[in-house]
Amino acid sequence: MTITNGYCTLAEIKATIDIPTATTTDDTMLERLVEAASRTLDRETQRTFYARTETHYFDIPDGRELRMDDDLLSITTLTNGNSVAIASTEYNFIPRNRTPYYALKLKEGSSVYWRADSSSNTEAVIELAGTWGHSTTAPEDVTEACIQIASAAYKRRFGENLGAVSTVTAAGIVISPQDIPVFAWNVIKVYKRRT
Repeated sequence: MTITNGYCTLAEIKATIDIPTATTTDDTMLERLVEAASRTLDRETQRTFYARTETHYFDIPDGRELRMDDDLLSITTLTNGNSVAIASTEYNFIPRNRTPYYALKLKEGSSVYWRADSSSNTEAVIELAGTWGHSTTAPEDVTEACIQIASAAYKRRFGENLGAVSTVTAAGIVISPQDIPVFAWNVIKVYKRRT
């Protein structure tokens, strides 16, 4: 197996849990854990930390601002509902000075307006092809969160507890701490997409 869009490498996870690079016995399982930890971060933050080339479709907005349904890194083409391409000189990104973008706004001085299609439909008629994602590579704290989540999952196989102190109830039942370590939860809170 190969890690696809993982937020840490096999070498990083092996170094963290003290497995020599030459030892390959658990490599496939570790790669699966990195994939699972990466997708957990995607799901919990509601964003991805790798670039995806996709086309998204939007309804015509009420005003000049078009809000994205995902993080946007760059636009390849923006096509109005009437199938006419909108030039990049006709809009500004929001925020203006950093990615990811969460919206774009037609310039006040522009003669371009959002248009319906030839059948007067206004739903899903604006086509935006571009590069989507929070970033092209995972920030360092996201990489560390991935390492911690995957390491915790690996070490649980051996009964090790990385997250916190386990609780034993009066009936003798052991309650283990959450599956996601505290550091990783804090990273998730920082990056969680606000909709």
